[in-house]
Amino acid sequence: MSNFSEISFRVQGAVTIGGLLLGTLLAWYALGAVRWDVFLKKPDSPPASLLRLLLAILIGTGIAGFIVQYVTGASMMHT
Repeated sequence: MSNFSEISFRVQGAVTIGGLLLGTLLAWYALGAVRWDVFLKKPDSPPASLLRLLLAILIGTGIAGFIVQYVTGASMMHT
């Protein structure tokens, strides 16, 4: 494996992980606007927090997919 392709592979991994974290954080922030007391019996309980985290991860994965595809497409247009 050449040095350039190894660096490219590492950059792609870093972009993917960064996109996942950014997407999850954005989803967590957006889910803060939801009135959980309407949907849940105990909105401040640990299971409710876990549900919010799992929803943030699920939605964040979709956001991350968009971010990674956008960065990949933009880099293809640049070269």
